[in-house]
Amino acid sequence: MKKYAQFILVATIMSIGLLGITNPGFKQPYRLFDSVEGKLIHNYYVFSVYRQDNSYTVSDNGKYKVYKRFIGIALNFFEISPLKVEQE
Repeated sequence: MKKYAQFILVATIMSIGLLGITNPGFKQPYRLFDSVEGKLIHNYYVFSVYRQDNSYTVSDNGKYKVYKRFIGIALNFFEISPLKVEQE
């Protein structure tokens, strides 16, 4: 059992290190996609959360701006739940 525990521990540490090195926020904190600017909201060691600035939509009642949000893991971006910001 001790042999397997050591293997699992080493594999976990190596996986976290690999994800940390390939984190998109580690290399390019202000570029979201090729020519679309985004804002880095959270930069954790393993993943980053971005908000796309220039393509917001207005909610149905007109009270909120709805921004697209993306999570960056291992040099890829995936869309997550949108962010609602109250309009001024």
